[in-house]
Amino acid sequence: MIISNEQYNKLPEKYKKYFEIFVNRHPTVKNLALMSWLIRLVSKEGDTVLDPFMGSGTTGVACKKLGRKFIGIELDPEYFKIAEKRINENL
Repeated sequence: MIISNEQYNKLPEKYKKYFEIFVNRHPTVKNLALMSWLIRLVSKEGDTVLDPFMGSGTTGVACKKLGRKFIGIELDPEYFKIAEKRINENL
């Protein structure tokens, strides 16, 4: 089940922890299929892809799945932690 930010915000605090993995609150969420298509379009296996605005790490996840090296830059420490976890889970 995927829920919206609005639905998440209405949940009682004690239930929010169960829905954390289903909510991506980044303001510019990228679809994994779209990012995978773009990466295949402009790079080949073994290439390095740079994402200077990594956010929650969708580009990094796509790179790992497609056999690309990845360099991601993110200023927000919370989003960096999210991206790091998502990318490492896909190794």
